[in-house]
Amino acid sequence: MKTAVIALAFGVALAGPLAAQIMTAEDGDAERGADLAAESCAQCHDITQDGEFKTYPPSFASIGAYRSDDQIFSRIYFPQMHTAMPEMGWYLDRQGIADLVAYIRSVEITVD
Repeated sequence: MKTAVIALAFGVALAGPLAAQIMTAEDGDAERGADLAAESCAQCHDITQDGEFKTYPPSFASIGAYRSDDQIFSRIYFPQMHTAMPEMGWYLDRQGIADLVAYIRSVEITVD
């Protein structure tokens, strides 16, 4: 219980500054995002344009269909606790994450 409270406090402390720094797909470069995705994301996620629409780990197409830019940015920067996804905010700067968001938007499919 104490660990959960500390983790929640840490997450809230980071969320305030992060909210002011969130970048959207318009701030990113999809081509650079494709390179980053191939390097850092393809081990787990289907990053292709015509990739399988799946939920765990979600394909980039499904992420783009169901998440807003700020949700995508936030989950890359600081993923939810208890997931296998690494905290990419330690490895990528804000521009790199914005590039990933732009790439995810470029492979987004329309859900009927």
